Amino acid sequence: MVKVLIAGGAGYIGSTVASACLDAGITPVILDNLVRGRREFTETRTFYEGDIADGALVDRIFSEHPDISAVVHCAALIVVPESVADPIGYYEANVAKSLAFVSHLHRNGCDRIIFSSSASIYQAEDGSPVNEDSPLAPQSPYARTKAVCEEMFADIAAAGPRVLSLRYFNPVGADPKLRTGLQLKRPSHLSVC
Repeated sequence: MVKVLIAGGAGYIGSTVASACLDAGITPVILDNLVRGRREFTETRTFYEGDIADGALVDRIFSEHPDISAVVHCAALIVVPESVADPIGYYEANVAKSLAFVSHLHRNGCDRIIFSSSASIYQAEDGSPVNEDSPLAPQSPYARTKAVCEEMFADIAAAGPRVLSLRYFNPVGADPKLRTGLQLKRPSHLSVC
């Protein structure tokens, strides 16, 4: 059976990825510090509470699950106004800890990473649609942390590990089986018309 580590797996995106993995016959191993994630999203799943920068914990996870074949990295802070008020905290959580995490993954022989990025790194235009060829111009500290991580992972991938970045816009909704969903009563990334 295929097994993947999902960092941030108790958060909105990570828990939904974990549900999709289960549906596809892939066993998710969840790592989340529960700063924003919800413990109930980890029920019935292998769960480690802790930080992605905790090397000893990452080593323990790989020791207990040597058959982990890939990592989906969804661990991040995501609230744009909060990132403007606390850019240092966002760079520490999203960039510095991601670098530490990938170092721990490399040390444990894991060379397949999917990075949960953001379409917020694209240049804001006049409402025109964007695609993968659109120019990049992140407009908030949150978006810049995602862009910096993408560049960092591109450099790391040039040395061997395989890294895929996924950029998506304002995801909303819930798992079709209602196992997971939004954590916040008033998400900051949604607009009401």
